[in-house]
Amino acid sequence: MARHSFFLLWGSLVIGSAGTAQAQMLPPDESLLTFGRYVAVRDRVVPGYQPTGIPVGSFTLNPSVEVSSEYNDNVLTLPTDKVDDSFVRVAPTAQLQSNWSRTSLTLTASGQIDRYMHRTSENEEDVDLSVYGIQQLGDSTRVRVIGRFKDARESRESQDAFTLTERPVRYQTKTAGIGVSQRFANVLISGEAGITHSNYFDATLPDGMPLDQDYRDNDLKRLRARAEILQSPALAYFVQGTYDTTDYRLDSTIGADRGSKAYELLGGVRFELPVLVRGEVGVGYVHADYHGAQFRSFSGLAINSKVLFFPSQLTTVTVTAQRSVKDSGIPTSSGYTQLVGGVQIDHELLRSLILTAHAEYERDRFNGIDRHDRRFTVGASADYKLNRNLSLRLSYDRLDLSSSGIDRYKSFDRNRVLVGIGLRM
Repeated sequence: MARHSFFLLWGSLVIGSAGTAQAQMLPPDESLLTFGRYVAVRDRVVPGYQPTGIPVGSFTLNPSVEVSSEYNDNVLTLPTDKVDDSFVRVAPTAQLQSNWSRTSLTLTASGQIDRYMHRTSENEEDVDLSVYGIQQLGDSTRVRVIGRFKDARESRESQDAFTLTERPVRYQTKTAGIGVSQRFANVLISGEAGITHSNYFDATLPDGMPLDQDYRDNDLKRLRARAEILQSPALAYFVQGTYDTTDYRLDSTIGADRGSKAYELLGGVRFELPVLVRGEVGVGYVHADYHGAQFRSFSGLAINSKVLFFPSQLTTVTVTAQRSVKDSGIPTSSGYTQLVGGVQIDHELLRSLILTAHAEYERDRFNGIDRHDRRFTVGASADYKLNRNLSLRLSYDRLDLSSSGIDRYKSFDRNRVLVGIGLRM
């Protein structure tokens, strides 16, 4: 149970957030519903292909390392005169998982080292450390805590980009959170609180001039409450409320206070139907107010949904949709509204070979400036497990970004090809 929750957390942190401040602080607590009718292709345990781990007292150590080579035809995300390059990535991970009965503790340390053949300015060394614990109090009460530290470089494809720097911007985040869940018969009540402190390091422009980033240093504080009512073993209704406050250490370079207060209310349903589908659909309302007088308040539709279709035992189709408000790293903008929709198809061609295709559309509208970004991403991958310890990966993806408006940044396209090998113990 605890390990499954941790992987939900990891996926939400790595995949679900485009920036740094919006990362989910705690993993979603497990519902009253136990979905066991269908198993997604990537969740299926294949006998003989699962790493066993290394016993360490009352813990199990799961070390792994992935070594890959990637080709990028537009490393600097330029609209014209593209610069292509290849790099080697080494990504080690060590996860220590407790084997206790009512208490679970997971410690994870991971890193990423990139070395480019020609554009050495893009070299980076990232570090990600986390501790996640679950304490079961009786049969109906559970407490979860998390602590996380991350040191990384911001992607040049980020929505926060507004100028070309000599190197990608470096940042650090520190996160702490706690959550409590209580079950009353067929009702589950949960609440959580957390804070993320983000610190950005100054960058340098191509002409050698410094680019101040101190105005981006901020504290994001979050409160969230959720109530879920079980109607049947395969159907539940929920309501969820989230309240965020973002406080910046300094005004931006134009003297704007970009701090904000925002709340989101969602209502929806979780289900697992006999028509080979399960998921969660939430629809509601989001509102954000900003400290700076030059920034308008935002109110509108909020969406957060994920639905899985199972046309066969060998194929899983995942459809996602989200509409929310994000903070911006641009000094003249307080934030942006983000609408994202995507579909992913996973097919188990062989027990040890999974083929994947995905497509995603994203629209970002910025507050305080006339800038509208549209992103369209398509890709495909093949993951082949040689045995329980070795795996191979081949992937391709393409990004087309169109930026419009008076304050637009740039429009570009980018293609990437990756070949990698993974070793797990």
